[in-house]
Amino acid sequence: MKKINSIAVVVAFAVSFSAFAFSQKTFTLVKVPGSSPNSLIAINNDGQVVVNTGTSDSYQVSIWSRLGGAQSLELNGNSGGAAINNSGTVVGAGHADSSDNLEGFSWQPINAVQWLPSLGGNLSVANGINDAGAVVGLSYTAANTQHAFLWTPAGGIADLTPNLTSIGGATAVTINSQNQVVGYYFPNGSRNTLGFLWTADGSLQNLGSSGTLAFSINDFGTVVGQSPFANGYRHAFSWNATGWITDLGTLGGGESSALSVNNRGWIVGTSLSNANTGLLHGFLLMPSVAMQDFAVLGGQPNWQVYSAAVNDFGVIATSTNKGGYLLIPTMKGKIKSSTNPSVQGQPVTFTATMTSIAGPPPDGETVQFDMNDQVLGSAPLHGGVARFTTSSIPVGSHLVVAKYLGDANYLPATSTSVEQVVTQ
Repeated sequence: MKKINSIAVVVAFAVSFSAFAFSQKTFTLVKVPGSSPNSLIAINNDGQVVVNTGTSDSYQVSIWSRLGGAQSLELNGNSGGAAINNSGTVVGAGHADSSDNLEGFSWQPINAVQWLPSLGGNLSVANGINDAGAVVGLSYTAANTQHAFLWTPAGGIADLTPNLTSIGGATAVTINSQNQVVGYYFPNGSRNTLGFLWTADGSLQNLGSSGTLAFSINDFGTVVGQSPFANGYRHAFSWNATGWITDLGTLGGGESSALSVNNRGWIVGTSLSNANTGLLHGFLLMPSVAMQDFAVLGGQPNWQVYSAAVNDFGVIATSTNKGGYLLIPTMKGKIKSSTNPSVQGQPVTFTATMTSIAGPPPDGETVQFDMNDQVLGSAPLHGGVARFTTSSIPVGSHLVVAKYLGDANYLPATSTSVEQVVTQ
């Protein structure tokens, strides 16, 4: 099966941390079952992961989440998933019938699969999708030239590079909520790629120098990818609407590539490290924080990383030579008592604070307060803080903890404890 080049569509608003956050284990490593080594992987904001499973004679795609388990797309023949939006719609390519031709598809949990038209040729691949259901990818034309396409449920398929005649053609990789499309193409007469940004008014803007590849764009127009720089190496880059292209550097080795950017401005990708093993490590780059190795952040061993994507909650999906894994921001909690010691019958307020490298859990989620391993009560989070007040604690010494119950993205977590002393 032809490999599909894609990155999940996810993006960012600014976030800040102290350096203290990196002195602790900031991510928890979770295995994605069924994911083949070195396959594509994608994730949406509900923690749903596109899983590509390959055997000696079959390639199949499914969706998996920690809370919902696995669901097969049940497509005919070989198939591969490339991206998933926040409604759970998956796009990729497969074989709609007994022919050997790859066709792009859009699969919905309710309406099942829709095979997408081509630009006139016998091959198409869907690479990216936004929440409105607009799909981008590559397709052969009737002249057997590879062009970038945009497909929408209302408008059908449109050629984004109609004047292209080069052999290498064009590939659209992903699309954001503003219907901005990024990818790369071989300009007519050139053997080297250029990254491009296509906007809804039909204009196509070149990004970077010759050899540039654009892989992802967030809802604020930040583009990331890989580009040659003055030292001759290919480095990860970011670009914004001001026209500036920034060399993001590496983990110490010669080359790197930025594969996904979320709406927090977090960038993930791959890089050679100074370990000189020849293996690509995963990296996370956050605003105002230096590039960090997945091996440090989540204890991911010295594995080869093939693809990586990050959702808006900071959960990273990564495909390695050992299979698929999630790096989930680790929630840490603290608890304090308003009055300690207290007198029997006196109201006591326990305040729990939950946070992670990605910040606190969403407002409204639940924290449970336990006393001596028994449920004392619960309270909703607001800004990472939950408060519970009680006046029914009996006389004695009691161990009280707060338990965050987790959600589709974050794992449950238990706070530090407080020993509450109640006197008569």
